[in-house]
Amino acid sequence: MIPRATLRPAGTGDGEFLFQVFFHTRQGEFAAAGWAPAELETFLRAQHQLQDRSYRSAYPEGEFQVIELDRVPVGRLYLDRGPRTIHVIDIALLPACRGRGLGTELLQALTREADAREARMSLDVEAGNPARELYRRLGFQESGAPGFRQRMERPSRCELAMAPGAVPGPERSL
Repeated sequence: MIPRATLRPAGTGDGEFLFQVFFHTRQGEFAAAGWAPAELETFLRAQHQLQDRSYRSAYPEGEFQVIELDRVPVGRLYLDRGPRTIHVIDIALLPACRGRGLGTELLQALTREADAREARMSLDVEAGNPARELYRRLGFQESGAPGFRQRMERPSRCELAMAPGAVPGPERSL
């Protein structure tokens, strides 16, 4: 059985942990640059600070949460909930926790919430990120022009019911 993840707001004491999540998510991209470990860490610390400021500026009402398993921090989930949308700003897990179903569990909970609220979902994913397949299985579709990052959207239940060729059934009754 998959352990249940819990969420809590990220606080000022979580800075180093959140950097470690970022570091382990991004270090592979820059390893080929041949930097010494200290140089790589310094660079990624600066990148993490820039990303954090950018997210908080772009999403002033965003929810910046720490993912925990048995009260141990294992990742981050950043969301922007609007009246008719849920935007996944970022989701990332430490390497030891990937591939265990935690991300799937959290995203399924969000899709259930979106369905209950008749909300659309969106996220941005980098080209080549293996999580794209998970997002597709959960009903996300690519939208907009492809590039380094691709927007993926999951229509609301109402939009799906109104789509051409949709056949109302018990779960799609209007």
